[in-house]
Amino acid sequence: MDSVVQRRISDISFVIDKNLQVIEGNRSFLRFLNITEPQINLCDYMEESDYKTFKFYLENYKPNTKNPYFTALIKGKMHSSSCLFSVSPHEKGFLVDAKELSFSRDLMEKALLESREYTTLLQNFDTFYYIYDGKNFVLKNTKDLTTVFTGDADAFRKYFSDNFCIDLLQEDSKTQFDAMIYDSLCFIANKHYKFLRLNKELISVHTHKTSTRQAALILGSIFTGQEHEPDKNSYDEKKDGLTDLYNKKAITEIAVQKINESKNPVSLIVMDIDKFKDCNDTYGHTFGDKVLIAVSKCIKEAINGIGIAGRIGGDEFLIILDKTEESDIRNVARNIRLGIQWSITTADPASIVTCSMGIAKSPENASNYDDLFKIADKCLYIAKDKGRNCYVIYNKEQHDKIITEHNKNAGKVLSGELYQKSAETELTIIQMLSEKKTRQIPEALYKIVKYMQLSKISLYDKNLKLAYIEGIDKLDMRRNYFDEKYFCFFNNCNYLHLDNTNIFSTISRKHYEMYTNNDIASTLEVLIKNGKENVAFVCFDIYKPARTFSKDKLVFALMVAKLLAESIAENTID
Repeated sequence: MDSVVQRRISDISFVIDKNLQVIEGNRSFLRFLNITEPQINLCDYMEESDYKTFKFYLENYKPNTKNPYFTALIKGKMHSSSCLFSVSPHEKGFLVDAKELSFSRDLMEKALLESREYTTLLQNFDTFYYIYDGKNFVLKNTKDLTTVFTGDADAFRKYFSDNFCIDLLQEDSKTQFDAMIYDSLCFIANKHYKFLRLNKELISVHTHKTSTRQAALILGSIFTGQEHEPDKNSYDEKKDGLTDLYNKKAITEIAVQKINESKNPVSLIVMDIDKFKDCNDTYGHTFGDKVLIAVSKCIKEAINGIGIAGRIGGDEFLIILDKTEESDIRNVARNIRLGIQWSITTADPASIVTCSMGIAKSPENASNYDDLFKIADKCLYIAKDKGRNCYVIYNKEQHDKIITEHNKNAGKVLSGELYQKSAETELTIIQMLSEKKTRQIPEALYKIVKYMQLSKISLYDKNLKLAYIEGIDKLDMRRNYFDEKYFCFFNNCNYLHLDNTNIFSTISRKHYEMYTNNDIASTLEVLIKNGKENVAFVCFDIYKPARTFSKDKLVFALMVAKLLAESIAENTID
């Protein structure tokens, strides 16, 4: 037992002379008095009666005394403490150790308050939270702090995914889940992760970094759908009535103040809901309002604590992030995109709600609000052109070329040059197909692929047997997927149009697998019928990356599909 060294809780020690002048002190002593240098006189931190008594004690100190202890009240800047000191001889004077500390009532109240704040924080977690201490993950129940799991990263990964039924076959869910484990192992905190569960419900995790005297900790708060009241602040009178986000005037004023005046490094996100007008026209404005409310909740969840957002138009939003690291921006943008896609899902792909975002950073891309907004808005256009349901972070070398090309095309549209050239090409294709000669079909398909910038076009007969194919490969991708449910997602006009096939990740695993396995990012599938009988099936495919079909090209493709069906039905032989 004699060989065991016991560490004191206080660990405060210092050396003084008979006049209470401190000669040296350890780190705990400096922290205790909240000072940076030990050369102070202890008289300044003690009551007069105490320091006079202490001086008398030291002047009459005997090395072999049976009672080497002295009690005094020490007054620090932040608190006072009644201390029991042990005194022993030292070559420079006297060595004083603090054996016991009795903190003041104010300090005890502060500690109790912090404890209650921590308890309140835990109660605001949904059901569980996890802790990573550098060695093991510990999963606890927030209601009674019961430990339900302890183990290493691999065991935690399996337990978490099994217990919360994480859909690891869904690509985005797996990416987010893997990122959560990896970031925790690297002690990367202040992140927000979303996963899709097997029952299509969402689960989200917020991570925080904290520490004890022994170790740094990652703490992850786990939410499984619990709603929280929106934070109240001084801008309540400037909120949008429907979404509870800032209105256009308020969010613009904040953006100008942060970017133009305070010169804070921020990221600006300009976002809108894809095809929101079609959504309103098809399902009504009441449904549209519900979509806007749900979208705003997804935004608030994703930017919690690191940004603010406002509604600047019917379906347009402006988000200001106090983060400029690309990993942080991507994390937020991904959570917004997936949260919207996963939260507002019905069985009809035409009603799936997705969003597109353009992102620019200050001061890297622009040092004033107006210029930064213009850049982010142009990136939003690029995101739309890429197929929607995505985000684009501005990169000068990459995106200035796209913006310049867009401006050139805009000039061609205004002059009529673009439409005239398109009209000539479309007329040639239509004339070829109007002859209803099968020998014309391969050449016509080649022209369609080139004109519409497709990866491939496939033409099936009435029995869904591949008749013709043109493009970068000749593989029949859909053959093994045809069944009675294949066409259940088509609209009333018997076609399915997807700017970004990723939306099927939350609707049909079989369809999503077909598109993903074959790199189909955008598609238009048209089923031509004569009454209840199939005539032909035509597929216009774009491989990754996704790209949107413009309305004029959609109309042309539907017309071409009908002519192709007539050609294959006529089966005219020269």
